[in-house]
Formats: sequence, C-alpha cells, structure tokens
Amino acid sequence: MIYRALARAVAVLHSTFALFVVLGSLVVLRWPGLMWLHLLAVAWAAAVLTFDLPCPFTHWEKSLWRRGGREPYPEGFLQHHVLRSISSAEHSRRNHIAIGVGALVLNVVVYLVIFTSRPGALR
Repeated sequence: MIYRALARAVAVLHSTFALFVVLGSLVVLRWPGLMWLHLLAVAWAAAVLTFDLPCPFTHWEKSLWRRGGREPYPEGFLQHHVLRSISSAEHSRRNHIAIGVGALVLNVVVYLVIFTSRPGALR
C-alpha cells in the first residue's frame, strides 16, 4: 500500500514539474532567482519530449506501481494523464514533439516579452 501512495506522490511531483516547465516563466517574474532552474527544466523537458528520451519520473512512478502490486499504464506519463482523452495512442510521438516544441516556444515568447518590456527585469 505504501508503494501505491509513493507512486501517486511521484505522479504529483511529475505534474508539478510539468506545470513549472509550461508556466515557470511567469513564476520567474515574481522570483527572478528561479530563472536558471526554469531554463534547465524547459531544456530537459523539451529534449525528453522531442527526442523520445526516457523520463526518470515516469520510470520511478511505474516502478513504484509494480512494487505496490499493480501493473502500471503502458504509455508515457503525458499520454496517460493528459492526452488520453483528447488524442489516440498512435499519435503520442507526434503529440510529444508538439508539446515539447510548444513549451519551448511559449517560454521563449514570455522571456522575450519580459526582457523587451522591462529592461533589467531579471537582475
């Protein structure tokens, strides 16, 4: 039972990381010291999604589900938790690339707006 609770906790941590990747540039407006951490998170997420690299969070969660006596979902985290209701599994690779590139572009745009509208905003 403890492993199932840990698997759920890892899923929450994974979701928090994904939200930080997508919306972290807005968090950086409030706490500029997080900029480099956010940029690393975006680079990591974009690389994992675009180049189909294994995600340690997904592996960790699935491992905990197995140890808890449950067979984990066969697809990746985003496909299972986010995309399953809006797209089919056969398009998961295309969707991952689109999400990775989309997150990268969104954050570049927000950072460009920050730096052009507020010079010195992140000093």
